[in-house]
Amino acid sequence: MQPLMITNPQDAYKKQGILTASPAELIVMLFEGLKKNLLMGQRAIVKSDMATAHAKLIRAQEIIAELINSLDMSYEISQQLLDIYEFLLGELAQINISKDAERITPLFEIVDTFRDTWREVSLSAGGRAELCE
Repeated sequence: MQPLMITNPQDAYKKQGILTASPAELIVMLFEGLKKNLLMGQRAIVKSDMATAHAKLIRAQEIIAELINSLDMSYEISQQLLDIYEFLLGELAQINISKDAERITPLFEIVDTFRDTWREVSLSAGGRAELCE
């Protein structure tokens, strides 16, 4: 007999959202996760919780790496996106070394701009970007 597994309904909802999301919606989700990890890393630095700060900043770098891996370099804009993503990776590496919480703040504007743009792309393509909030 298998043990009864109780699942968190919120986790199940998120998983279903990911499985049914369009590519643009997935990118919106990545930017939401990036912002969340940046914010949590910044808060951890302020609280002098350097282990958590490191983990959150590394997770933010992993999300950016995923964004880089998702680029289709056959489009002209992809090189510009790659340059911005590489800038973000470099900034995060330096922030993680210095643990300078103030250097994270300007990154929020970049992340929000990308997230909002991709949300608009998703909505104009008939997506359900409101699920990503």
